[in-house]
Amino acid sequence: MPRRCEGFTLIESLVAMGLVVAIALGSAQLFILAIARNLSAREQLAMSLLASTVVHDLATAAADGTIVISPSDSLDRTAVGFADTAVDNGRRYVRRWRVSRVRDYEDDVVGIVVRVMPASGAGDVRVATIREWRRP
Repeated sequence: MPRRCEGFTLIESLVAMGLVVAIALGSAQLFILAIARNLSAREQLAMSLLASTVVHDLATAAADGTIVISPSDSLDRTAVGFADTAVDNGRRYVRRWRVSRVRDYEDDVVGIVVRVMPASGAGDVRVATIREWRRP
């Protein structure tokens, strides 16, 4: 009597299950990496938006003639009047800015650089612009 094969053998089932598990674990690692990159990009965007608000305020002050030149190291340390803290989505950020004259433009142009960094953690965002300084 001929033998009939019905279904899969135990070895075939184990090999198929091993392949499915390997693919699932690889996909899970990709999802974890994508989520981490997404969170990092979201934080970079939040810091960029916080920096742009300060740049806008300082550009307005430059146009009004009320802007003040900052110490040269105001991006690296907290200088009075050239730093503050902001909260976005429950996270605290430190904002520091530097306002300096631009060489070869006499006294009618200022450079503005804003640095935003998390209060706890690494990384930062810097936004820079050059604006006309209307002196009163």
